[in-house]
Amino acid sequence: MFSQASEYALRALTELARCDPQEWVLTSQLAKLLDVPVHYLAKVLQTLARRGILESQRGRQGGFRLGMSPDNVSAYDVVRELDDIRSLESCIMGENDCSDDTACPLHALWKTVRDEFVDALQNTTLRDLAEFQETRPGSGRLAAVKSKLPDLGRPGPDAAASG
Repeated sequence: MFSQASEYALRALTELARCDPQEWVLTSQLAKLLDVPVHYLAKVLQTLARRGILESQRGRQGGFRLGMSPDNVSAYDVVRELDDIRSLESCIMGENDCSDDTACPLHALWKTVRDEFVDALQNTTLRDLAEFQETRPGSGRLAAVKSKLPDLGRPGPDAAASG
């Protein structure tokens, strides 16, 4: 359903949300954990860094980390930066002219499903994804996560300031 870039981004950001917010994580660490090509993942992460979702730092102590609290980044925010979300609004049957007035046979069904899907993406945060990942049997763990895993049961520092 998503592009490969969005899939990799959501997986990588889920892992970064499990890390101490001050830790820099190398692309190679993420790529190894996720079993994805390191160069492709690096391009995806650089795109997200340019958009402010991530911070990046070059050098020996460099890498990536979240640019904001995982409570304040939705799955929709991530996908919107990498995919053309307008594709969700196109006709499911491929018709050029499909609207409420000129509906295809599946228009009402697709509109309902699409709206629920977009709503779910907008209401699912990186914290939600990280909490889920914590409960998955056999879920991998980055070296940066080791003993400094943030308390995922309470809001991050940015949540208190904004709410």
